[in-house]
Amino acid sequence: MAFFGQKDAQQALVIRRLVSDLNLPVRVRVLPTVREADGLAMSSRNVRLTAGERLQAASLHRSLERAQAVIGTGQRDPAAVRSAALAELDAAGVAPEYLELVAPDTFETVQHVDRDVLALVAARVGGTRLIDNQLLRVPTDAEQAHTHNGRH
Repeated sequence: MAFFGQKDAQQALVIRRLVSDLNLPVRVRVLPTVREADGLAMSSRNVRLTAGERLQAASLHRSLERAQAVIGTGQRDPAAVRSAALAELDAAGVAPEYLELVAPDTFETVQHVDRDVLALVAARVGGTRLIDNQLLRVPTDAEQAHTHNGRH
């Protein structure tokens, strides 16, 4: 067994492919990201953040949550979803290295959000490089209709 946190999704994908390609007798398990109370993904790097940087760093998770919220409204244009997520980072004064929407199984950039996608973000906050990601779920037609009828 090999265990990885969802925060390290890219590493987990590489290991899964390696295990498959080499036919290794290993099961790869990806566990949910453990988060601090403010949503920041737990990492040994977090201790390097000052109090002010810590406030900025929490914007990474907020940006991912914002992307999910925008998809929940029915938006399927990746540029519009990214723009909303980037606005969260910008409001916190964080300039990302990248914020991408990719296919979870290939990490190819998506051209349309027609199925669940993985949002990936990396940014330097102060001198600390932080990463985070979240699987963004596309609501089913029934869920979308339920939300639009004013019921949650």
